[in-house]
Amino acid sequence: MEVKIKKTFDKKLKKDFEIILPKELIAKKIADYIEKIKGNVSLNGFRKGQVPVSVIKEKYGKSIMAEEVEKLIDETIKGIIKDNSIRLALQPKADVKKIEYDQDVSLTVSMEIFPEVPEIDLKKIKVVKREIELEQADIDEAVNKFARLYGTWDKQDQQYKAKLKDAVNIDYVGRVDKKEFEGGSAKGYQLELGSKSFIDDFEEQLIGKKAGDEVKVKVKFPKQYHASNLAGQQAEFEVKINEVLRLHSSEISDEFVKEKFGLQDKQTFIQEIKKDLEKQNQEVTLEVFKTELFDFLNKKYDFDLPEGMVAKQVEVLWREVEEQLKTNPQKFKNDKEKEKAREAKEELAKRMIRCGIILSEICEKNKIELKKEDFDFHISKVLARFPGQEQKVIEYYNNNPQALENIRGEAIEFKAINHILALENIEKKKTNLKDFEKFYKKLQEEHA
Repeated sequence: MEVKIKKTFDKKLKKDFEIILPKELIAKKIADYIEKIKGNVSLNGFRKGQVPVSVIKEKYGKSIMAEEVEKLIDETIKGIIKDNSIRLALQPKADVKKIEYDQDVSLTVSMEIFPEVPEIDLKKIKVVKREIELEQADIDEAVNKFARLYGTWDKQDQQYKAKLKDAVNIDYVGRVDKKEFEGGSAKGYQLELGSKSFIDDFEEQLIGKKAGDEVKVKVKFPKQYHASNLAGQQAEFEVKINEVLRLHSSEISDEFVKEKFGLQDKQTFIQEIKKDLEKQNQEVTLEVFKTELFDFLNKKYDFDLPEGMVAKQVEVLWREVEEQLKTNPQKFKNDKEKEKAREAKEELAKRMIRCGIILSEICEKNKIELKKEDFDFHISKVLARFPGQEQKVIEYYNNNPQALENIRGEAIEFKAINHILALENIEKKKTNLKDFEKFYKKLQEEHA
């Protein structure tokens, strides 16, 4: 009357078992359950506690059997995990053939195993942490952006030639292979020259032009352009310049900052800008360190990953592509290009999972534990992205254990990275903002 267990597949990261629950054991479990509850059962025609076992079995037998079989399966799986010292990567998958009265119940259980992680020598991690040193020119530039943002655009006379940082009001029509394309035309569009709002050197070709001029602008779309039907394509735009405008920047004065931001004076405003810049710089340099750390760990520590774990992460990453396909069905030229994009997502998924496992291992080995405030910090970052909808977001996480687990993963990752940052072997390199921005742009292109 014992449960029969047979291992049918045995690999390093995956194990399958065939389980047979004998009908005699199931019958005993049903009988034991009925014996336990019969004193409280009431049915028409019988006094409470006097309902015959056969009647209880006839009325409730199937539901009792389903419940008892589920308990047996759960107990059996837990026993297999304990007896084989299995460290699960994902919840086991149980496939029950069928459940019938007076019949054995057979099922297969598939388990994905957490990989063995090689010893991580923290002293051998060689990743540079860049730290931006703000210069007065950076703060002045940020102040000037506000002056421009709150400035006014003044229309110039007919003979005035557009200069860099001026704006032009334009009508334009774009064509690829002499055919107009979706999103390639507009009327009365105001474009600031030098803002890099448009692709390639579109804006530069309008410098020196006057109101009333008609210009043929030739550009090439980037290879990584979001609309794949335009990526890498040569295009020609017919542009009519309606107006040329010059910016009259606002004066950043004590009165201005009091009116616009409710601050005491200009100096307070500048100090707030400096704080914001420093905070932004800390966040972006940490993100860069994380990217380079992941590159290092992914290359240095290579180990197999559970297939199901990878597949699950690929599906998460691929959802974003599917959303893009809804608005841009021509994103991929053919199935081969689509498959190549999916393979790239799979490599990214492996990188994320491998590094996540390593960081989790670092936390475990160094006894780095999550506290409530760590969890709250990461939840607060999510809530900040949805102002006015905080309660809905909290309800979503309360009802989605996997979403909460993702937050927990982010918190572990954050603590592990900060632990690594505190190591003596991590080099800190000072850099100015402009050099960092060049480096950051290059890094983003490499990871696009």
